Amino acid sequence: MEDPQLAEPTTVVADIQDLLLDTPDVEAFLEELARHSAGILSTPGNEVYCGITLMRHRSAGTVASSGERARMLDELQYDFADGPCLRSCREVTQVHIPDFAKDNTWPEYNKLVTEHGIRSVLAVPFPLSDDAARAGLNLYSEHANAFDQAAVQRANDYVQQASKGLRLAVLIAEHSQTANNLRAAMESRTVIDVATGIIIAQNRCTQQEAMDLIKKASSNRNVKLRVVAQAIVESAGGGPVQTYFK
Repeated sequence: MEDPQLAEPTTVVADIQDLLLDTPDVEAFLEELARHSAGILSTPGNEVYCGITLMRHRSAGTVASSGERARMLDELQYDFADGPCLRSCREVTQVHIPDFAKDNTWPEYNKLVTEHGIRSVLAVPFPLSDDAARAGLNLYSEHANAFDQAAVQRANDYVQQASKGLRLAVLIAEHSQTANNLRAAMESRTVIDVATGIIIAQNRCTQQEAMDLIKKASSNRNVKLRVVAQAIVESAGGGPVQTYFK
């Protein structure tokens, strides 16, 4: 395999920063990162297919890929609940299979991936500071022994250079999810409070008694408190309830 030098670290970091600035959301950034990875780590005569696996709360999934083939190759191993990419993420260690045809680590998976024309894989974990999240860069090739010592070093250097961008993307995603969860909780609280006020007015009862009625109806109907509360508001002619954020 040819041994072109990886782009200068400052160039790679600048590319990653540009991706963060130019993409509208985290998902789009990760897709562009996968394509960038495949492009920079491929060499003449050896196209590399790239997937990025993200594992959070023990659940793994391919969050980005350089193309449909890379995504399919990543997802093959999920049916077996193990494989080079999953192991790389779980154990935060590099996994390199030079030739699937001669490897017996995962016999059934090895056979299947070979049938799809892939002979070698290199999975390199991203160093993430968040213990709850783990990620790996998965590189596939149709050639046996495609990732020699120089190629492995280039992949590891690239992962180190790109890791800050990925850490920032994961952090943004976590903050976004937290904000969404908080917004949803506030919206639920609003409609429940409005429904409680309606019951208090109609039955001249206390706030606790009103809440107990809503909880009882929720339990009897086996539906969420918010659904019961919304029905109460609509039956009183209030219509949909909105939470206003300033």
